[in-house]
Amino acid sequence: MTTTMMITGAALAATFIAGTHFALTGHELEVFALFLALTSCVYGGAALTPAGARFVRIELPFVITVFISAILGLVFSPVWIAVGYFLHGGWDVLHHVNKVETPIVRWFPPLCAVFDAVVGGVVLAWWLF
Repeated sequence: MTTTMMITGAALAATFIAGTHFALTGHELEVFALFLALTSCVYGGAALTPAGARFVRIELPFVITVFISAILGLVFSPVWIAVGYFLHGGWDVLHHVNKVETPIVRWFPPLCAVFDAVVGGVVLAWWLF
């Protein structure tokens, strides 16, 4: 299942990137930042469930960090948006290998980690090169 979810994550990232680029030309940065800010809340939301409540102190600082990277990306440099995606992808990996134990469905972290890596890489490439 992990491989399937990773392939799905890559396909979703490619679709998201292409859709954003072709449908919202000139506003890609804002869309990537907005989606990053929304994505940062996924694990925070899981920590607000009764089963995840004991992980709020771990998840909330992460949510805030990634959210701030989206804002920094809009205000200062798009590189911060890429950093936020890479941070979130790393956090996904930590969930997948149970280093962060907030309850989450098993298929989500590998899908999201690949999605984040692809989108972060594209954002970095678009604005650096």
